[in-house]
Amino acid sequence: MRAESDLPSIPSPTLADTSHAAGALGTGIEVLFTTSERALQWAWLVLQLARGVVDATPRGDAFLREARACVVDFLDHIPPHVRRGVEEVLVFGNLWQAVGVRLRRRGTFPQSDDEAWRQLSEDVELLQRAAQARLGTAAALEQGLLKDLGRLRALGLTVGSDATDLSTGVESFTRCIGELMAVASAVRRAWEAAAGELAESAAWLRAGDPAFSSWLADHLVDSEPAWMRTQATARWLRDVGALAGQP
Repeated sequence: MRAESDLPSIPSPTLADTSHAAGALGTGIEVLFTTSERALQWAWLVLQLARGVVDATPRGDAFLREARACVVDFLDHIPPHVRRGVEEVLVFGNLWQAVGVRLRRRGTFPQSDDEAWRQLSEDVELLQRAAQARLGTAAALEQGLLKDLGRLRALGLTVGSDATDLSTGVESFTRCIGELMAVASAVRRAWEAAAGELAESAAWLRAGDPAFSSWLADHLVDSEPAWMRTQATARWLRDVGALAGQP
């Protein structure tokens, strides 16, 4: 027997509402994708402006070299990472759907069916681990953008009083990266919420509370449409990327 102090706190309806996490994630991943597309446009414009400066003054300067290096680093790492984030949302939706199918096939669980409750616990823990893994991907994207933003802001401080088309383009690109990082933070928080809710639910399942287990089984089925909408958003974003010629 466990002491009461060893049991997790009783989940509130708000904390256990994974449909809210699904909605936040669906909105976040769509804004992340569209904001990254806008950042891409600025990145290519900065490279074009930098090429014009090189053609006009082949010797170049430190600002030019650093501007190009920042843009190339962004192009090498951030857009592929965003597309990976979209794909991971899609795969997580598939996983949630598979769990929902098993729940619907199983029907109402008798309280004495220990095997059924054990399987439900394993399903929830599987979802929790998957959300936690995707939280790591989202955090890595956020950190990569933070590094890029730091370099760009430092670069902006080197601009003199005479603004050029290139320095103006870099300034606009910097603002766009700042917006993108804010969206990446929101996506990371959405994954964090989903992982936390699932971890709390898994802890209560392990505590063996039949009433909560029965409620959770129904709740997971009810939450499936929200995750399916998020999955549909991710599928649309993936297809849009493919149509644009992205790998």
